[in-house]
Amino acid sequence: MDKKRQGRRKELIKEGKFGPQEAISLITITIVTGVFFTSPSILASYVGTATWYMTLISAATAALGFTFVYLLLKRFPGKNIVEIFEITLGRFLGFIFSGLLLALFLLSPATMLRDFTEVMNVYVFPLSPPSYIMGFFIIGVILLGILGLETQARFSRLVAPILLVAFVAALIVASQNYELYRFTPILGYGIKRTIYHGLTRSSVYGYTIILAVIASSLQGTKHIKKIGYISIVASGILVSAATLAFTLTFSYYTAEEVPSSLYQMMALIDFGRFFQRFDALFFFIWDISTLITVSLELYIAASIYCKMFRIQNIKPVIIPFSIIIFTIALIPKDLGTFMSGYANLIPEYGWTVFYILPIIALIAAKLRGKKGEGEHA
Repeated sequence: MDKKRQGRRKELIKEGKFGPQEAISLITITIVTGVFFTSPSILASYVGTATWYMTLISAATAALGFTFVYLLLKRFPGKNIVEIFEITLGRFLGFIFSGLLLALFLLSPATMLRDFTEVMNVYVFPLSPPSYIMGFFIIGVILLGILGLETQARFSRLVAPILLVAFVAALIVASQNYELYRFTPILGYGIKRTIYHGLTRSSVYGYTIILAVIASSLQGTKHIKKIGYISIVASGILVSAATLAFTLTFSYYTAEEVPSSLYQMMALIDFGRFFQRFDALFFFIWDISTLITVSLELYIAASIYCKMFRIQNIKPVIIPFSIIIFTIALIPKDLGTFMSGYANLIPEYGWTVFYILPIIALIAAKLRGKKGEGEHA
């Protein structure tokens, strides 16, 4: 009877199937999007000129953390993280672990949405209230969320090459304002501080946990391993390049005051009367990548919720969750409040959910001898 129920549940909760390229595009865009907003300025206040290699330390730490996620998925082939928590920890504790993951994926898109809105207020729509900007943006998020995970993945694969070319072109064009002397002091505010923040802010790359939520949509744990590591390496290189460009453009003692470093870099480009204001190019990257990121995280939150409560249709959950995310995003009073508190919650403390929970589940599985049917190790 249980097997029949599980089979029926798998048939009804259809998240689609897609390949490694689509998944890599999704995860990489989700990780890299954060560098477009206030994150580089916050990093500059922590480590000065060391932001470009501090983020590589974070990526290396995240790769190690993802290894435990992969080992957990490998032990339970065909299972998602919610099912694995329940199998290894029991229904009650597994429910709590899944609930913590759900809370993170409700907070994360809300934070991204508010980050996007605040920067839009500063540079594009200074007179518009945040609720107005977020309200229009959330409509697109809802539509993409209702279309489903497979549509999001294929859309990401379609636009990823365009976004990559535009991103690289933007960094190359901005090189007219690079000054090598701004590269120093190379150790920033001290190597110990750089390593510390590199380790604690590894959560920025921890969104590879999404692969554990949508495991059934991918082509086995072997592909999940490849997708996770490639996504971390690719995003690490891109984020490091962006923060290095930021460091070479702005002095570290003024970088802390720039709400969106990359947007400001584009606005400074001037090749004469007919080649100015390249921020329009950046605006395209900014909007599309944010739409993909917020939509994906909204969908993942809804997916976790449906898996926890055995809900068979995910579409009715999208709109209520969008309202919750919109409401959370309205909580910070202003940009200063947001940057000093909310913007740091997931980067600083998200590792406890991204890495520690899967590690506990893996240890519990080892101690209790729990394995998936296809696991023979």
